[in-house]
Amino acid sequence: MYFHFVTILVAVSALLSVSISAATMLPNHTATFMGWKDTARCFSCMSRLYEAVWPALSSIYKKPKNFTDLCNENNLDPQAVPFTYCPTICIRMWEEPAVADEQLVGVRIRGHIRGCLDELLYNGFNQTIVTWYRWMHRDSCRQYRKRELFKLPTELSDDSYISISTSREVEQNQLQSTAVKTLREFQQCEFY
Repeated sequence: MYFHFVTILVAVSALLSVSISAATMLPNHTATFMGWKDTARCFSCMSRLYEAVWPALSSIYKKPKNFTDLCNENNLDPQAVPFTYCPTICIRMWEEPAVADEQLVGVRIRGHIRGCLDELLYNGFNQTIVTWYRWMHRDSCRQYRKRELFKLPTELSDDSYISISTSREVEQNQLQSTAVKTLREFQQCEFY
């Protein structure tokens, strides 16, 4: 009986030691175990073109911490673009909507949106797509039809596409080392 008590005591103290070591090795609340909920630091921004039409978009998108064209850049400075702690994954979306000029000729302007999976859309993303493409389990990059991905009614959408890059740890590693990740993203996102 005494032997079992000592074994359990040693196991509990070893577990405590591991959790304390993990706390010192994982800065900025990035651990996903032992009660910590934050898993990533995601930039929260939209390109300025979205700010210009925000009244029309505000029923679909949640407002980011910042509207800035710095959101379009691959390497962001956390001093210039705010980030948020995210319990899920980071999302980077970009599209090229056609904007009509005086001659009603469509001009394409690229707009970027970044944020936490749970903090971008009021209705959330289509969970069938999130599950099928394993967003929560691997980094990915592909195009989706906005109507299907955003679960939009026909009157609020067209057949346009949006490119999505998902990352379980990005934005965090942008703050540390960006060169390798950026190269990998370009190779993975040929349509970028």
